[in-house]
Amino acid sequence: MNDRSFPGSSGEFSSLQESLTEDQLIEAEACIANGELAKGQSLFHQLQKDLKDSRSQARIWNGLGVIAALQSDHAMAIDGFEQALRCDPSWHIPIFNRDRWLASESKRSGAKEIMCPETSNTETEITEQSDSLPRIAIISLLFNWPSTGGGTVHTAELARFLHRAGYPVRHFSFRYDAWQLGQVQEPVDWPLEELLMQASDWNALQIQHRLKQVLRQFSPDAVIVTDSWSMKPILAEACEGYPTFLRLAAQECLCPLNNVRLLQIAPVPRSCPRQQLATPEICIQCVTENERFSGGLHRRERALAGFGTPEYSQRLRRVFAQATGILAVNPLIAEACKPFAQAVHVVPSGFDPARFPIAQTAPRHPEHIVRLLFAGLVQEPMKGFHVLLEAARQLWQHRQDFQLVITDEPLDIADPFVKFVGWQSQAHLPQVMQSCDIVICPTIAEEALGRTAVEGMAAGRPVIASAIGGLSFTVLDEATGLLFPPGDSPALSRQIERLLDDSSLRRSLGIRGRERFEKEFTWSSILDRHYRPLFDGARREFRNRAQGLVSSEAV
Repeated sequence: MNDRSFPGSSGEFSSLQESLTEDQLIEAEACIANGELAKGQSLFHQLQKDLKDSRSQARIWNGLGVIAALQSDHAMAIDGFEQALRCDPSWHIPIFNRDRWLASESKRSGAKEIMCPETSNTETEITEQSDSLPRIAIISLLFNWPSTGGGTVHTAELARFLHRAGYPVRHFSFRYDAWQLGQVQEPVDWPLEELLMQASDWNALQIQHRLKQVLRQFSPDAVIVTDSWSMKPILAEACEGYPTFLRLAAQECLCPLNNVRLLQIAPVPRSCPRQQLATPEICIQCVTENERFSGGLHRRERALAGFGTPEYSQRLRRVFAQATGILAVNPLIAEACKPFAQAVHVVPSGFDPARFPIAQTAPRHPEHIVRLLFAGLVQEPMKGFHVLLEAARQLWQHRQDFQLVITDEPLDIADPFVKFVGWQSQAHLPQVMQSCDIVICPTIAEEALGRTAVEGMAAGRPVIASAIGGLSFTVLDEATGLLFPPGDSPALSRQIERLLDDSSLRRSLGIRGRERFEKEFTWSSILDRHYRPLFDGARREFRNRAQGLVSSEAV
């Protein structure tokens, strides 16, 4: 028989449990003062399940906010203090902590001081004087992770590198399972908050309402609306009152059909010269007549946004005119937007240089075979594989000193020069690129930037690309690569043959491509040259406007 005695009633057991958890809460708070942050964080998370009363929950969130602040996680610190206030709005400590933390963002002394009381005082307080940065919210409607899509990768890396640079950043991503949106299958290393939506909420009004809620809680200095296609004006309206930048990773909002203004593939690719900011009625008619050139997600999100109505066209123009800035990925897109916006900035996508070690010497292959790389999906017509395949077949008729490497699953293509290596992750693609000699981008559509072309330059390899869209600006003809008219297989064949015959030209183009990558496309360069000035200017403007409102009210 067990000699231990147990409380004889549920009331006695409850009292004992409360005493134990109270001791643990005091212990967790003491960990902060003792510098045992990991232990304190673990205890707080355990206690979240056991302590349900509002004051205890407020103490837990406040403690987690202090730990986040000590770890320089600005966004999570503010979130902890605001969660504490939601649990117990009357408690002054999280108000003090939050307000002091926000006030410190205007100071740049670089000194940091954390004040923790004795363990007998359960009110953990924090003050900090730090070199603080603007609070940035990133809004995504169509985000999934992992992804190889250029716009999605840019959004993920923008959030990641802003976070690493010390910005208090929060990425808000809508999750709607019926459309398979917001599917995050791998851990992320930046503050990401999923906004789960149900079928009954999946409409423009409720999406705006949800976004307004989280923005009020986070209180950003600037908002970037990205990954949203035709829904951009709907999301931008919900950001009213905050400096808002509209990020155009392609030609979304300009081309509601497919974001690339591509109307025809065979026999000759045809690009549309229109864009809906200038000619909304024509673009509405175009979508009606050319639905077959749109994917299913394009059709659904257009309907969600209310595309096709005069009201939608008016909203689109209004948010472009009111936006703090339009962030276009190439000068062509920027020029199309300028008549309709107060400020337009060309901001290329950034790239992580850690993915691309300094390029080694050109690879050596048996029998002096030169390897050509097509990094894309063979069955996606706009990528132009059919153009490259025809060019390679023309070459093969009189020389057999090359191999065409394709990062796709094997298909029924019998040509002896073709080698499929399967889909490559972001981690493995740089290795494949550096194992090849030439990177080829034969797209027939107006891609905004051409991530593959930039990655080819990062790998130190010459790039042959279509002279269309952003590729004309990404690849410097005769300097970092060679250009050819889109869809022109004979012209592509001639450019490939030039590089097959001239190893010194391949080497010099690769070296200069790497130099261009380091100067123009690394995240450190993109943040310093583009985002920092934009955010600092937006915060000054926002605070000046707010100060003006306060002054006018006082009068």
